[in-house]
Amino acid sequence: MENSVKISLKIGDLDVSCEASEEFVSKQLSILINDIIDLEIPNLVPASAAGSSSAQVDGLPASSPPVPSKLSTTDFAVKMGVKSGSDLVMAAAAYLHHTAGSEEFRRQDILNQMKSAKAFYKTSYGSNLSKSLEMLIKSGRLANPSSETFALPYSEITYMQKLL
Repeated sequence: MENSVKISLKIGDLDVSCEASEEFVSKQLSILINDIIDLEIPNLVPASAAGSSSAQVDGLPASSPPVPSKLSTTDFAVKMGVKSGSDLVMAAAAYLHHTAGSEEFRRQDILNQMKSAKAFYKTSYGSNLSKSLEMLIKSGRLANPSSETFALPYSEITYMQKLL
C-alpha cells in the first residue's frame, strides 16, 4: 500500500491496529473513531471523554489516558436529583465507582459516602441502609457480587457516565 499510515488506537479495553491510506486517515478516521465509541461496548471510555482517548500514529506519542471523575458524592446527588435514602445510596455508589475508582465496595464505604453528602444525608437513611440496599439489589440497580460487597451494574455505570 503506497502512502500508507500505520495506526494503533486504544480506547478503554479496546485495542485496534490497522494500516490505511493517507486519504482514509485524513477523511474517515475521525468518523470511524466516533462510530467505535458510539457502540457502547463495556469498558470503553464514555463519549464525553473521547477526546482524551489514547491513540498512536506512526510512532507519535499517545495522549494521556482519560481522567476519572472529580465529582463528590454531593455532586452526584445534585446531578441525580436525590430525594430518598436509596437515591443517596446510588450517588454514593457513583462516587465510589467513578471518582474513587472502586469496582466493588462495602456497606461501610457506602454509608461513609452518604454521610459525606451533608446537605442530603438524614439519620434515617443510615438506619434504613439495609432495606435500601436490598431494594436496589432486587431492582437490579445495584449488584451484590458477594455477601460483603456491592458494585454498580453496567446499565447504571452507563447511565451515570451520561451525567458526568
